[in-house]
Amino acid sequence: MELELVLAARRGDEVAFARLVEAEAPRTYRAVLAIVRSPEDAQEVMQDASMRAWRQLRGLREADSWPAWFRRIAVRQAFDRAGRQGRTRLREVSLESAEGEAGHDPSSGWAYRATVMAALHHLSSEDRALLGLRFGADLAVPDVAAALGIPLGTAKSRLHRALGRLAAAMGEDDVRR
Repeated sequence: MELELVLAARRGDEVAFARLVEAEAPRTYRAVLAIVRSPEDAQEVMQDASMRAWRQLRGLREADSWPAWFRRIAVRQAFDRAGRQGRTRLREVSLESAEGEAGHDPSSGWAYRATVMAALHHLSSEDRALLGLRFGADLAVPDVAAALGIPLGTAKSRLHRALGRLAAAMGEDDVRR
């Protein structure tokens, strides 16, 4: 089905292209948000990435690589925006969206989330992208590598180091809960 949509979009079918973007938008948005740290900026990045993908769609060599190709465009757009803004912006954490774990103090989920968000502020945009793609967008490591355009081994080692830096920023030995 995806292959058919890519081929139709290459022929100029805007509806097919919109369906492709809609299918990838949730995962890609979470990754972009981890990099730019602002919902408004993330929305703009997604719009810019969609427009760029539409213009460059004919350059997509293998139609079945659409998801990774689109994520790579969005991640690059996010890096560009984050680089222009510097690292001074903090992402807000909504109390309404924080969920406590069953059987625990309801505020414990929020407290942990706030700790993670504060620690992420101290990481580079590259580390945030790796962690955002892997855990925010729930991508497998090979998909993270494809989205960033790096070899699988490089993605694995960078992800391992990013998790270590996150743990250090949080003052913990291990962040995998």
